[in-house]
Amino acid sequence: MNDIRNFLPEEKNSSRNGQEKGSIILSTRVSISRNLANYKFPSSCSTKEKNRLIGTIRDCASRTDKLSDLCFLKLSEISDMERLIMANDYQIDDDFISKMSGRGILVMPRHSIRENAIAILLCWDDHIRIQVSGPGSIIDESYSSAVEIEKLFESRLLFSFDKQWGYLTSNPASLGTALEVSLIVHLPALAISPEIADFIKNLTKIGYAIGGFSGKDSEVIGNLFRISSSRTLGKSEKEIVEEMHAICLNIVDEEKSSRRELLKKDSLGAKDNVCRSYGLLKYAKILSFEEALELLSILRLGLDLRIIEKIKDFDFFKLINTVSDSHIISSFEMGKKATDDDIDQKRADLIREKILED
Repeated sequence: MNDIRNFLPEEKNSSRNGQEKGSIILSTRVSISRNLANYKFPSSCSTKEKNRLIGTIRDCASRTDKLSDLCFLKLSEISDMERLIMANDYQIDDDFISKMSGRGILVMPRHSIRENAIAILLCWDDHIRIQVSGPGSIIDESYSSAVEIEKLFESRLLFSFDKQWGYLTSNPASLGTALEVSLIVHLPALAISPEIADFIKNLTKIGYAIGGFSGKDSEVIGNLFRISSSRTLGKSEKEIVEEMHAICLNIVDEEKSSRRELLKKDSLGAKDNVCRSYGLLKYAKILSFEEALELLSILRLGLDLRIIEKIKDFDFFKLINTVSDSHIISSFEMGKKATDDDIDQKRADLIREKILED
């Protein structure tokens, strides 16, 4: 089997689409779900039926010029560690990789990867889930890429569609366009302010889901949130995209306002928190992933507010992936014998290398 690293997005020394590295909007993901007509939803299919569906979709991709570069990976044939790496780099929810039987994924290999990472999830909740993700606030670019791929599939496959309800999906909330736009945002000041409760309440009220960065039901760590459009019925694709643009602006305004309030009301406390985080990151011999994210979040805030300057200007979202367990084990070829302490020690060393000035 091919080395899993051939399928991962290539690192780029870009300016994150013109945004500063300390951007509040860290990442964008656009997803479009589709089902083939005259087939049951995956939850009602046997493994044999799912494999037949996957074969049909793979055949379509291989016969379509702009999709022929996609490479297929069968979840049951790659290791747990490789699945975790894929999940990190392609922003694939934990739910998808937790059940392997009758599931596959089409990804764009490294040699032809674009700024956006492209993954097509097969036989999850729906037959096809097209995902395009990338750094920063790139809603329009990701949406255009996802629609282009969807149209290529639709030129060869018959999708389930109803004149009244739109595209049919396993989840009634996704009926209609079956389009989801989600953002990973870094909100270290808003998260500790009294306004966070109203912020979450207001988003939920207008049909958006909010949770930890690994998925809607995941725990919030490192002040990282994933915000996703969760209702599509009755909304056009244009309306969903425009709503998320407006939410982006609101998120940035809310976080910046909270940062100003933090400096105004508790400047000494903010400086103390940043300096303590710096001290732990500089001298700690072992760091768990969760602790590292919490400390890096505060340090990133310190850089953005110019509380601390004598460290490297690091890309927070990129560093999250770099210091994850799966990437550390893979990058340093630590193998199955690596203990938690081995991984945590390597993580502490790696963070120092990435943030401390020479």
